[in-house]
Amino acid sequence: MAGAPILVVDDSRVNLKLMRLLLTFEGFEVRTSERAEDALEMLDSFRPALVLTGIQMPGMDGLEMTRRIKSDHRTSGIKVAALTTSTSRLDSQRAIEAGCEDCISKPVDTSTLASRLRDLLGEKPLARPAMAAPAPKPNSPAPDVGTLRQRFLREGANLSREFLESLDIRLHFKRMSGQLHEWARGGQALEFPAIAKLAQSGEQLLAEFPLRGEALRECLTDLQLTFVELLNLEDPPPPDCFLQALRGKRIALVGLPAGQTDAICSVLARVEARPRLFSLADELESQSIRECDLTILHVQAGMDAERLSAMAAGIGAGQLLLAGERAELMNLAPGMQAAAAEYLGAWEPEEVLMRLTLATTRTTSRLLAQGPKAGRRGGVASPSVLLADDDPIVLALLCSILPNYGMQCQTAENGREALRAIRETKPQAAVLDVNMPGPDGYEVLTAIREENLPTLVVMLTVRQQEADILRGFQLGADDYMIKPFNPLELVARLKRLLRQGVQA
Repeated sequence: MAGAPILVVDDSRVNLKLMRLLLTFEGFEVRTSERAEDALEMLDSFRPALVLTGIQMPGMDGLEMTRRIKSDHRTSGIKVAALTTSTSRLDSQRAIEAGCEDCISKPVDTSTLASRLRDLLGEKPLARPAMAAPAPKPNSPAPDVGTLRQRFLREGANLSREFLESLDIRLHFKRMSGQLHEWARGGQALEFPAIAKLAQSGEQLLAEFPLRGEALRECLTDLQLTFVELLNLEDPPPPDCFLQALRGKRIALVGLPAGQTDAICSVLARVEARPRLFSLADELESQSIRECDLTILHVQAGMDAERLSAMAAGIGAGQLLLAGERAELMNLAPGMQAAAAEYLGAWEPEEVLMRLTLATTRTTSRLLAQGPKAGRRGGVASPSVLLADDDPIVLALLCSILPNYGMQCQTAENGREALRAIRETKPQAAVLDVNMPGPDGYEVLTAIREENLPTLVVMLTVRQQEADILRGFQLGADDYMIKPFNPLELVARLKRLLRQGVQA
């Protein structure tokens, strides 16, 4: 029964993300719900082998949901395990009496969770292929848990500072209360007990009447300092390639929101880059911006298209990064999109550093990795794109969209089919899933570059580790996207690469 379906129910989004990461890595099929009521509705069309649920949730709690699951003959065979922060035998007994088969204490021991659930389901341990990555060592996080921890700390540091700054202006009671609750739950799930304790204290202070303002300020100050201190401990040093590409570079930040500006300046400090701040009220064609090595421009609705075009014209080729909401980026005029060396639709530090590095090194690294190209073809009215992915939904979705933008589609469900099609038809571009069966995306990319096939390559991956993405570029990839992705962003990236291929 390997890969048994599991439904995780918890009102903490951090807990849900953590459980999805851990259990998906262990081979389970995982779905999640933030509300017990919604989880019960999901059971009409989705039949998990196990429901893993928190107990205390707004609205219907986990124990009442368990009673309803067990009292319905259609779902009574589903096993239920309760997640609880309490060590009281009475609470465990209540969970068992409600129908739970097991009661698991939080913070969850990530090294034993999967084996405990398999025991509950009567499964054998997951058999990993001989060439697969080794299983995590005891007490080490599954892949991307470290990224989740860093994101939790980074967002917490920014939001707690925002709460502190707003205390003298306006108390956003509901938002602050909800966020403190989320931090308390997330701190437990991600093993940050100091944050969990401070957040619980903040919740208690907000519940008091009259409100003790100075005590709340002190609690938020301690919380903000704790987020920052833990973030400094969690943040790994940036890869050498980031340092080599960005050290000493002058980066213009134009029109970025205050929160993102602080975060990006902090990231740039890690690679010894030199940010320069400009507002949209500044002269965007000024010599000060032209002197910078790279410019990140925050695109917003209603911006003057002529002014943007004039700015792009004044910046050197390959130096402009367009940042903002994907919808705004995709609605820009084609000429403005063509002027961009990169798009930045996410503000995560790793993504910012990756895109900045690629903007400075893509041309050189591609030429070094690929060697001389066998006559890359340009000026094709209807370029051909090969889509290689073992997910038929992804293939069907992209094949329904790309023709609307003047692209012809070929498809392949595995690496062997993809490589044969690329050799025979030499498409202008290929979109390769890293994890497809047969030769994987990396192996197909390696063959394309070794044979000097004139095909641009975009890698699709669910991985968010810097090393995985860097490996693709070291092998000669032209771009990458993280799943799940916006199909229109893929269209925009393909069009930009194809235009650059014409100019190469």
